[in-house]
Amino acid sequence: MEIKIKIEPTFSVKWPMLKIKINDHVVYENPCEPNYGKFFVFKNQIDNVRKHNTLEIEHYDKKGKETLLDDNDEIISDRAIILRSVVLDEFEIPDVVLHDKPFEIKWTSEQLKEDNNRPSSIKNNLYFGYNGIYKFEFGNNSTKEYYLSLLEKERIANIHNKKEMVGPDGTKIEVFEFSGNLVDSNKQGDYTIGDLFKRIKNEN
Repeated sequence: MEIKIKIEPTFSVKWPMLKIKINDHVVYENPCEPNYGKFFVFKNQIDNVRKHNTLEIEHYDKKGKETLLDDNDEIISDRAIILRSVVLDEFEIPDVVLHDKPFEIKWTSEQLKEDNNRPSSIKNNLYFGYNGIYKFEFGNNSTKEYYLSLLEKERIANIHNKKEMVGPDGTKIEVFEFSGNLVDSNKQGDYTIGDLFKRIKNEN
């Protein structure tokens, strides 16, 4: 299986430092400089692909003084990396799925002195301006992983799309919209989007 990662690095003082690990093996550890237009594109052939694999993208070595501001405290430049895409073989993972994965922040001691109640991780963010590690897990079949990611995309979209209907007996029924139809999330014989996601994910 081939994995291709596209990152947009931003320059401030110097290029950001990037470490990429696949299944705990470091496959890249160097400055993240553009090599394809304004992007940094990295490809790796995974020869011993496992049933469960982990991609780790780490932004590190930021000291805390690389974010430059103008007189109005507006950011002029920042040292960061922006994850633009992850492709398994020829299948690109949907953006909404990438956004749903956590970025574990490694706060500096200075940052913790300023505020020791900072969160340990953030989601819905592919702009890695802090030091930290982003993790993405995937299986050993890129085709299945692609369709699973489409189902996960649908599941994420429907988390905030749940509705209530009143049944014939007056009871309230929680439903969600799936492929244009309202589906009862509790009725036996129907699958919720979560059920479908788990069922496909657990198939061999």
